[in-house]
Amino acid sequence: MYVRIVEITGPSRLQLDIFLDYLKVTHFPKNISQGQLRANVFRINEQSAFVIAKFNDKKSADKIRMMNNPEINELKANLKIRSFEGKLQYLVE
Repeated sequence: MYVRIVEITGPSRLQLDIFLDYLKVTHFPKNISQGQLRANVFRINEQSAFVIAKFNDKKSADKIRMMNNPEINELKANLKIRSFEGKLQYLVE
């Protein structure tokens, strides 16, 4: 399993809300249909959130990143986005 963690910071609560709604309604359903396994979104404060996206492997994660690059680049003009990713070492539940 492969995981991508994305930190999103907006200039205002409203702009972050708009972006998170876009992810929920448009972005994640499309990604799930293309092989993304799961997306969890955590609100940290008024202007920041984290997304944890799970994929079968790096190849799947890279395919989805390339598929979404143009629209995400347009949307993130007003947002600060940092991304970390790697192979899942282990999961304890």
